[in-house]
Amino acid sequence: MMARLVLDKEIGNKMKIKTGLLSALIAQALLVSAPAAALNIVLTNDDSWNTHNIKAMKEALVAKGHDVIMAAPCTGQSGKGGSFGFFKSVKVDETKAEQYEYCVGDEDTSQAFEDYVEGTPVMSVLYGIDVAAQNKWGKAPDLVVSGPNEGNNLGYMNNNSGTLGATMIALSRGIPAIAVSGNENSLSDPTQGPKIANVVVNVIDKLEASRTDNQPLLPAYMGLNINTPEDIDASLGYRFTDVGWNGGGIALKFVEDFSENEMIVGYFAQILLAQGAAETMEQALIMAKGMLRGKQGIGFNPSDVNDSNENSEGVAVKNGYITISTIDASVQATRAKVALTQQRLSGL
Repeated sequence: MMARLVLDKEIGNKMKIKTGLLSALIAQALLVSAPAAALNIVLTNDDSWNTHNIKAMKEALVAKGHDVIMAAPCTGQSGKGGSFGFFKSVKVDETKAEQYEYCVGDEDTSQAFEDYVEGTPVMSVLYGIDVAAQNKWGKAPDLVVSGPNEGNNLGYMNNNSGTLGATMIALSRGIPAIAVSGNENSLSDPTQGPKIANVVVNVIDKLEASRTDNQPLLPAYMGLNINTPEDIDASLGYRFTDVGWNGGGIALKFVEDFSENEMIVGYFAQILLAQGAAETMEQALIMAKGMLRGKQGIGFNPSDVNDSNENSEGVAVKNGYITISTIDASVQATRAKVALTQQRLSGL
């Protein structure tokens, strides 16, 4: 069956093209065209700008046609949460400005403590939003991506996470933001980064496809916390979860003697083994115990912090799911808890 297509009404030329051929031409045009909704994205993290993960994330976003600015700490800032230094001059490394990559913070550890200014995740992403984005686009970014972190950020542990700290400050500006964290194996295995990045790209593609015209990628003050399991290739798929309390089976604890904590000893033994300081795990464990004996500080203990709900992200990611939790930038309690407080404190 033939379809008539008017190519030029002014000169009245008419020609017939098979419907199948027209469809093929349209499909080909779509394949070679730029993304319909390329985004301006500020990319940050808390592990520094020199990690496998953040490089893989930038590469994946750029490959999809997005315009990306990387603004991250110069040094590892894991666990810094929402911390920042104010009214103190901080250095910004602009040696990679041509690639729109910037890092914030001092690196010279020989400086006196009072003179050393760290570039925390909050400070880094704000540089990206307030300075780099304004210089490049003349406006705030369409999206902030924080991560991928080298280790999951789950449950109550999000309160301490620099990955989430950067996400929250972006959300407080009304900018859509996505926090993303991979398993700790992404620290040593560079093949994990592209896989984690692909998850994020798929989520962004879906958000783009499902939003209405002239609307932001996500509603104001709303973001996502995405975590990937240890074996992404064998994941059970995506699961929409609650943040919950479970931090992935661990709880913070002040430990008086690191050498008596199996988790801490095992962690340091893995580092010694990876560095070639020990030939076997047995040797590494003995060395780690000796190094840690008598030292004290914050460590971890196995614990589900009384949260074994299958819908909690800490439970679901350990069960093999890619988890997506919806977050916002507010610490406001539910209306039921507000009412309870008013009831309990009535008469004040």
